[in-house]
Amino acid sequence: MTKISVALRKPLLGVAMFCCLSEFGYAEVYTAPSESAPSQTQQTQTNSAAPLTAPDLKSGEVTGAPPVSWNDTYIGYRYGSDFHYPGVPDKVAQNIGYLTTTGGFRFGSYAFNVDYLVSNSANPEAGGPSSGGAQEVYSVGRIELSAGKILGRPVGIGIIRDVGLTGGFEFGTKNDAYGERARMLVFGPTIEFALPRGFLNLTAGLRTESNHNGITGVDVRFNTAWHIESSWLFPFRVGPLPLVLRGFASLTGPKGKDGFGVETTTEFLTRVSLLADLGSFAGHPRAVYAGVGYEYWHHMYGTPTSETVGTITSVPMLMAEIHF
Repeated sequence: MTKISVALRKPLLGVAMFCCLSEFGYAEVYTAPSESAPSQTQQTQTNSAAPLTAPDLKSGEVTGAPPVSWNDTYIGYRYGSDFHYPGVPDKVAQNIGYLTTTGGFRFGSYAFNVDYLVSNSANPEAGGPSSGGAQEVYSVGRIELSAGKILGRPVGIGIIRDVGLTGGFEFGTKNDAYGERARMLVFGPTIEFALPRGFLNLTAGLRTESNHNGITGVDVRFNTAWHIESSWLFPFRVGPLPLVLRGFASLTGPKGKDGFGVETTTEFLTRVSLLADLGSFAGHPRAVYAGVGYEYWHHMYGTPTSETVGTITSVPMLMAEIHF
């Protein structure tokens, strides 16, 4: 692993691909809870990676029973200048654009997200820094089947509002020397907690993963690992300003040896954002959001900190979203 930073300068050819069946890598995706959506037929949700179950921004701000079917589609942008990658000694600046759609249907809810990440020359394309920064496409999808919707009656008790089963995928590709070709599947039961406003969900299950290591020239099929993910959204106001605090967290267990023969370890990823409803000041509430975010990733890709540099990311971000 300590050779990665050197190998990144070798002239390898990478091609960025788009993979759509759009976690938990690091796209911020929230699978909308089946009972937390707004009272309108067209709703809004939050998002950018990861992986995860959650409703939209509008649904989190409205009380009462949601419609069976609803949708929120939006585009977003975030920027940070202190990202890190295993084997890359310098901090990496990234411009990230994303497209998300989320909603509810007769038997549950869904969320799909695709991120387009552009790095600066600190994380170069396979040809080296002179070729420019690497580009990556990362897609996340989740579908939750709701017990309450399927049975046609409330199933919650106490602090639990609903339960269900969540399945999903993560696909990614990147044109740096490593040449990522991530393919992941996630499956497990989900608990949706009862809150007066907003949401809090928790899924615990298993994750499979295969990937490509362009430096060693091998394809890797990792062991199935235990996986826990959660997402949340809490709306509130400061004077006349509507705000939303939202985020997700993911914890994935060891998955065997990576493409360098190193034993992986437990990795943790979380992203939190505080967004202001700027559209409300122009007569279009819950349509335009802007604010700040923070991402923390420990043991990135399961790489132990003792093996190489760049396995921990701790980065503040600027964020903006337009909801349709």
